[in-house]
Order: sequence, then C-alpha cells, then structure tokens
Amino acid sequence: MDPIKTEIVVVGAGPGGYAAAFYAADNGKKVILVDTAGIRRRGRVGPGVEKYGVLRASRAIDRCDVALLLVDASEGLAAQDTHIAGEIQDKSKGVVVVVNKWDLAQAQRRAAREGDIPKPNEEIESAERYRKIIAEGLKFIPYAPIVFASAKTGYHVQSLLETVLGIADMRFLRISTSRLNEAVQDAVRRHNPTVNRGKVLKIYYATQAQVNPPTFVFFVNDPQALHFSYERYLENQLRAAFGFKGTGIRMYFRARPKSEA
Repeated sequence: MDPIKTEIVVVGAGPGGYAAAFYAADNGKKVILVDTAGIRRRGRVGPGVEKYGVLRASRAIDRCDVALLLVDASEGLAAQDTHIAGEIQDKSKGVVVVVNKWDLAQAQRRAAREGDIPKPNEEIESAERYRKIIAEGLKFIPYAPIVFASAKTGYHVQSLLETVLGIADMRFLRISTSRLNEAVQDAVRRHNPTVNRGKVLKIYYATQAQVNPPTFVFFVNDPQALHFSYERYLENQLRAAFGFKGTGIRMYFRARPKSEA
C-alpha cells in the first residue's frame, strides 16, 4: 500500500481538548479522517472544551461513513464506549472496534508475571480472550471487526485503514432485486415467520432502496405481524448471503400497496 499523504489541521491544544482533520489519499482513494477529542469516562467530563468534545464526537458520527471506536486496552470496555457504540448502531454507520494501547496492556501483563516462564502463544491467546470480552460487551454490533493496535508503535495502524476502506466498499454494495429475493425466499424456507399478535407475517418481495447505508424494504401483508426476533434473523441471513461486514444496515417493512394485491 502506498504511503498516506496528509494535510493536518489542528484546532485547540491540551489532552482531550483538541480535534484534528487529516485529508488522505490512498491508492487513488480520497479519504477524510477526522480525529475528535477523546471522550472521558462519565464523571470526568468537565466544562468547556471537554464537554464540547463529547458533542463533537456525536456530530462526527452523524457525518461519517465509518467510525473507529477506540477502546483503551489498559482500562477495558467502559460504559461510555458502549454508549457510543449504541449511537453508531442507531445511525447505521460502519464501525471498527480498535483496541488501542495494546502494547501497554501486554507490558502490564508481562510485568504481572515477572519471573514466570511465558507459555507458547501466550500473547495470541491473551488477545483472543480479550477479543471475546469485547465482543460480549458489544454483542449488539456483532458485525464490527475488532482490531488490536497501538498508535504509539504503529502496530496494525496501516492494516486498519485497509479494513476501513473494505467497510466503505460494503456500504456502497448494491444487490440486484433477483438475488435479494432469492436470499429472502431461502431464509423463509429455512425458518418460517412465527405468529405475532395473532398474525403470521407473509413476505411478498424485497428491494434495496439505497446504499450508504445499505437499506432494504420488505413488502409484507402486515408490518404489525413482524416479531423483532424474525427481523434480526432476516438481517443475519442477509449478512450471511452478501457480507456487509463492519456496517450497519437498515430494514423497513411496509404493507404491500393495494394496487399490487
């Protein structure tokens, strides 16, 4: 991959109190990277610039295509992290969970076992254990890749950009109506809709309404007959069929127009 070319604009100064915008070109693709001020733990957000940093991060999520959710490896997943992840999900954005300061976490672990003989593959196993903990805490965005990185050493920083670009491609993926309906029909054959509110959902057809985020409209007999668990099942089946790794998708269920009945 070619080196990233950047212009940097820095606003403000001080820990947690600045925001920077990086304009990058990678292999012909122009990318805007926005670095917002770090969001402190609840109770640590003071007046002025830090509180503005929280608001700025929320606005950045509104504008972005792919969000990088940074988790401090030395502190673990916090309530503020899950809150931001929920906001990313609600807005159907692309997302990568970046476990930052992985070098520090590894150093702390080595210090804790000082004098002990390290086990083979110990660092790989510790990363997998940590990944499972993060995935459990963020199980409402199971499609989000988890990347261990270190901004200080540059560990996995370059591959992180590749992951982001891959997710951006997924957000603009368009599925033909025929392929989409084949996948939906296969899903219904494998698992029929359950009764909800005394009604059984019947799906007539589906279409992709837009991209970025991928948005699908299902025309059904009665939207009130849809159970949330079946909606989740259909989303999982679409992901199994077409990917959409790293990005939220939107699904709408509408009554079939009377003219088509």
